[in-house]
Amino acid sequence: MRQSAAEKIWTWLNSKTLLLGTLTSLLIISLLTLLLPQSPVPPTDEAAFSRWLAKIRPTLGQWTSPLVTLQWLSLKTSLWQRIPLALLTLAMAARTAQLAATWQQRSTIERARQALICIGALFLLTGWGIHVRWGWAISDITAWPDETITLPERDLTLPPTNGETQVALHGYGYYLTREQSAIGLQAQAWNDQDVSIPLLTSTHGEPQEKLRLILNEQKPDAYFAIPSADLIFRANFQHASPNPTLLVQIYRSPSGELITETLINGSSGSLFTEDLRLQLESISIPQLRVTYNPGAPLTVAGWAALLFSGLEQINTKTRWWPEISHQQTDKKDTISEQEE
Repeated sequence: MRQSAAEKIWTWLNSKTLLLGTLTSLLIISLLTLLLPQSPVPPTDEAAFSRWLAKIRPTLGQWTSPLVTLQWLSLKTSLWQRIPLALLTLAMAARTAQLAATWQQRSTIERARQALICIGALFLLTGWGIHVRWGWAISDITAWPDETITLPERDLTLPPTNGETQVALHGYGYYLTREQSAIGLQAQAWNDQDVSIPLLTSTHGEPQEKLRLILNEQKPDAYFAIPSADLIFRANFQHASPNPTLLVQIYRSPSGELITETLINGSSGSLFTEDLRLQLESISIPQLRVTYNPGAPLTVAGWAALLFSGLEQINTKTRWWPEISHQQTDKKDTISEQEE
């Protein structure tokens, strides 16, 4: 007898093929979000999205446009994730209804396994919904060694992180992901009487006795000045690994004459000019992305429940397989005796 279209759909929704295919897709998407930079703003916010793309374009190079077209840089809200989640919702609803209708006919182990699948799927969906509704991400955060990370826009302070760690967890739902390396430059100047001389980064800036600058591939140049000595300094990013390297040049203001230059390679150095001493220190520092995902614990619990249900099925088959084999052997022996 032919199955109706509704029965075929119902069978498909309860099939292992749909469940495994959907979970595999979601797992691949989760891995891609860790491997590829993800936009902190939706693509619909064209201005903010374009500014973010300009920052990561030097890193991704020619792959930027294809990844944007495929929506792989905004997977959280893309169809790549929404379609598997929609299919998982349908599969969970169908399995829950099937479990309720056949509860009496199932063994205790099978009831528990099917219930775990439904609960795991529910946790995954709930975790994703919470992340989309209340989660956020902020990129290009500089983490100086042994200093707290401050996010004034979120009124949040996070403890110092290990510069070598790729992903770190802080508190409930806060994740720090290392995006790239940059060079942090610290500068101080003294005159021949060892009196500290203030430095300026712009004509409207506040004088600072100890200046900090960040340089990377997206922002390779930085300038500062000592107005009292009519000097302008240019720091140029060379490369970040294996050792952070900067080219530092000193120009006479306002003529623009180059006085001297030096290469600072992963350490500190000093520049001398007339009655001035400039102390420079360059260090490799990570640039981080802070992600707040309050639904992460539910997502982890969901994956754990689904994994446990799969392992339980394997254990159940292993447990009953010898008994089934013995039954088949006994049946064959009985048939042989009857034939004799």
